[in-house]
Amino acid sequence: MTDWNADQFMSQWDKKYVSTNVKSGSRPYDKDLFLGICSKLSNSRPELKSYSHAIIAAACCAVNRADVVGPFFDHITTHSTPAESSQIFLCLREALTIIFPYLGLPTCIPACYGMIGVTQRKGAEFASTKVLRKETIDEEDVRKGKELRAKIYKGVGNSEIFDLMNVYFTDLFTTSTVVTWGYLISKANEEVFQPQESHLIIVTAITALGATRQTKSHIKATLGIGNSVECVKAVLEAITKIAEWADRPIATFDVDALSREIQEALKN
Repeated sequence: MTDWNADQFMSQWDKKYVSTNVKSGSRPYDKDLFLGICSKLSNSRPELKSYSHAIIAAACCAVNRADVVGPFFDHITTHSTPAESSQIFLCLREALTIIFPYLGLPTCIPACYGMIGVTQRKGAEFASTKVLRKETIDEEDVRKGKELRAKIYKGVGNSEIFDLMNVYFTDLFTTSTVVTWGYLISKANEEVFQPQESHLIIVTAITALGATRQTKSHIKATLGIGNSVECVKAVLEAITKIAEWADRPIATFDVDALSREIQEALKN
């Protein structure tokens, strides 16, 4: 990995595009810390190995430290072949794509710019330019969005408030269903992730953001679609470490109790 402070190109790129939103006094990127968190997460559960880096990226964006993602990508691909780096780039890119509706585009953009900077230095062959989605949204996206949202929230118990959202915030609710779940997440599931993987990335973003009520709902949802209690606990541990590093500590969650709740709900 290139030391961004010592490399003239990366240093200038970082100052111009990546770290412009970082508050004065914030901790600098710590490669040993983030490598350690990613390694522990990857080795904690076999199902997390292929996309643990995407979970790290999502958590960093949610704690308003998207500037970390570029050097993190640079570091984890230090010894990667172009094909391997391209695959990691695609995984990270799609993670950013599916979480931006929850975090906001300005929050995620520094991560995109950081990754682009790495590929500008190393070469385009170390990134993926594969286009997954068509340029227009159609009825198929509407259908997929409704089906996926219903699958994710089955048993969570939010039907009443969802119905009210559809009455009073109709366009917002429709956009969330069609664009977020139909156009973005469904296609990511078809091409890059399994549904339980993409949803755990979303859980990561919501948890690290500090949205406590929504986190509880999404933990139940992710357990309901097949993620294990042990897997969720491992991810929460990683998020907690990143949030503490960013001086944005999060609440604690009783995953076992939430698991019992969703399992009971799914019986009915």
